[in-house]
Amino acid sequence: MNVRNARPPEQIALLSVLHFLNDIHISFLPTFVPELVRRLGLSLAEAGALNSLAGLITMLGQPLFGYWSDRTERPWYIIAGPVLACLGATLLPLSPNYGVALFLAGLWSIGSAIFHPQGSGGVGHLCGGSNLSSYIALFGLGGMLAAAASPLYAVTLVRVMGLQWMWTVAIVPVAAAISLALVMIPKLRDPGGVTLTTGVFRSFSDVFGRVWRVWLVSVFRSVSEQGIRFFLPVVVASRGGSLEKIGGVLFVIMLSAAISPLVFSRVAERFGRDKILARLLAAAPLLLVPAALTEGWLSVAFYTLGYGALTATEPITNAMAQEAAPHARAMASSIIMGFAFGLGGLFTAPLGAVADSFGLHVTMVILGIAPVFALPAVLSFPPQNRR
Repeated sequence: MNVRNARPPEQIALLSVLHFLNDIHISFLPTFVPELVRRLGLSLAEAGALNSLAGLITMLGQPLFGYWSDRTERPWYIIAGPVLACLGATLLPLSPNYGVALFLAGLWSIGSAIFHPQGSGGVGHLCGGSNLSSYIALFGLGGMLAAAASPLYAVTLVRVMGLQWMWTVAIVPVAAAISLALVMIPKLRDPGGVTLTTGVFRSFSDVFGRVWRVWLVSVFRSVSEQGIRFFLPVVVASRGGSLEKIGGVLFVIMLSAAISPLVFSRVAERFGRDKILARLLAAAPLLLVPAALTEGWLSVAFYTLGYGALTATEPITNAMAQEAAPHARAMASSIIMGFAFGLGGLFTAPLGAVADSFGLHVTMVILGIAPVFALPAVLSFPPQNRR
C-alpha cells in the first residue's frame, strides 16, 4: 500500500486505529477511581464529580470542535486528541490531590472532545455517504475495542512500568499513528465541498433542530452507559474484587460492546433503524435491572448482554444524525456522541450522592431503567430519520 495515495477504506481504517488509541484510555478513570477514593479520601460524590467534569467539557467542547472541524479539511483535531487523552489519563493516578485529579480528568476529556467530532464526521466525508452505517460501525469498532481493552491495558501498564512511568510507554503508539495520519490523511474533505457558512450558535441551532429527537435517545443511553462503566468497578471492589478482577469484568462487558454495533448496524439497515433502535432500548432494562439485583458471574452475564444492547444503538443514531445534516457531519456527530455524552456524564455526581445515601445497588437499578425513557423519542421519529 502506498501510504501517500491511500484510498478511503484505508483512510477510514486508520481513523479507526486512531479511535482505538484515543479511547484506549477511556477506562483509566473508572479503573483507578477506587485507588483515588482510598488514597485521597474522596466520597463517591466527589469521585463522581471527576466524571461529571469530563462530561461537562465533552458536552460543551465537542459541538464547538465539531463546528471548527466542519470548516477545515485538515486533520489537526484527530492528531491532537489522542495525545492529550493519553497524557491526561496516564498521569491521572499520580494525582497528589483532588485539584490535580480534576485537572488531569479535564485534560483527558479535552483530548476526547477534540478527536471525536472530526473523526466521526471525517468518516462521512471520506466515504461520500456511501455505506455510511457500516463505515461508522468500523470507526466505532476501534473505540469499542479500546474500551474493552482499556481496563486491562491500564492494569498492565501499572504492573510493567509502575504508575510513575507508564505514560512514557503509552505515548509511543500514539506518536507513531499520528505520524502515519499526517501522510495518509492530509485532508479529510475536499476544499470545495459543502461547508458551514454561518456562525457557531446559528449553525448549532440549525443542526440541533434536525437531530434533537436522536439526541434525546443518546442522552438517556449515555446516562446508563457512563454510569455503569463508572460505578461497576466500585461495586466489584466493594465485594472484595481486586484490581485484576475489576479489569477482567470490564473487559468482558466492553468486548460485547465492541461486537454488537457491527451486528446491529447491518440489521437496522435491513429491517428499519427506528424499529431496531426501539427494540434494543426496550431490551436493555430487561437485562440491566436483573444485573443490578444479582451477584457473581450471573450479574456479569446480564451486564454483558445489556450493555451490548445499549452500545449497539450508537452507529444507528450516528448515521441518522449525519444523514439529517450532511453539510455539518462533524457537528451533527458531536451533538449525538459528544453533547449527549457530556450531559449524560453530568448525572454521575448526583448518582454518586444517591449511592452514598441509599447504596450502590439503588444507583445501579436506576441506571438500568434509564434507557426506557428514550423510547418516546424513538416512536416520534419523522420519516426522514428512518430507513
